Amino acid sequence: MSERAAKDFGLPAGIPVGSGVIDAYAGWIGTVGARVGLDPKDEESLPNDVSQAFTRLAAVAGTSTCHLAMSREPVFVPGVWGPYRDVVIPGFWMAEGGQSATGELLKHMLEKHPSYQETLKDAKATGKNIYEFLNGHLRQLASSHKAPFIGYLARHLFFYGDLWGNRSPIADPTMRGAIIGLSSDTSRDNLAITYYATMEFIALQTKQIIQTMNEAGHGIRGIFMSGSQCQNELLVELIATACEMPVVVPRYVNAAVVHGAAMLGAKAGSAGPEGKTEPLWDIMTRMSKPGSVVYSKASEAEKKLLQAKYEVFLDQCRTQREYRRKIDETLEQAELGGN
Repeated sequence: MSERAAKDFGLPAGIPVGSGVIDAYAGWIGTVGARVGLDPKDEESLPNDVSQAFTRLAAVAGTSTCHLAMSREPVFVPGVWGPYRDVVIPGFWMAEGGQSATGELLKHMLEKHPSYQETLKDAKATGKNIYEFLNGHLRQLASSHKAPFIGYLARHLFFYGDLWGNRSPIADPTMRGAIIGLSSDTSRDNLAITYYATMEFIALQTKQIIQTMNEAGHGIRGIFMSGSQCQNELLVELIATACEMPVVVPRYVNAAVVHGAAMLGAKAGSAGPEGKTEPLWDIMTRMSKPGSVVYSKASEAEKKLLQAKYEVFLDQCRTQREYRRKIDETLEQAELGGN
């Protein structure tokens, strides 16, 4: 800090000043440097140089979800912001995709259901949050219905959840939600299955974003997730299965963003007399503590069902835009004809 600035702020001249970042980027810094293998055969002691970052997607998941990936060269992806050079680590490029609403979507779909209040009351009585309670209820339902796996319960329910528009990879704010398989059932069982279908949508849209990024030139092999959603075991397993790659959950589940900010502070604090600082990736590797790595445990039947539902998901995404276009063109022609 310059003498003039130091005087204005009442701080010692020459004190290191760290550059801050927006919360999602702090989440990237706080998670992707963990020394973990993305294959069960890998060892945690494998070299963890900065090239590892090119295979890792940070999914910072709260009210919405940001998807951040770094690349050596610029990769332009339709519906994904960037790439931006030198944003975090000099010489490299960052791309940012996202889902407009994920945690908020789950909350909305639960709260609008007729059985929500009663279910919430029972969840609190057991000392569980609503998500833990419904996850347990889904397991009980699968057992009582002799379903081969939980996803089987929602096999004929197709939910598309862009209620707040689409950020990536369509980048269309006019996108909306759709449900095929809606019934008059207002029971707790229906609430649980609707909740599962919403998680299924989040997982399938994550797959769509990653697939679009990889087809454009990224090399994503693992998801480094942070935020409240990575505490939901069922959702994390769904994402791992849908995306066909491991999901790494940080040791500090609720503090990944703060942890990333602390790493930036460590970088500022490493400044020498000439202002040279320790490389950020080295700090990330040193300060990041490995959490847990979630691999898909799904059966082949479950994987095939999810793949089939992904194809339906893509069709719902495509046809919604086609239907809207057809109606808009019809109305436009009608107005022209009236003139």
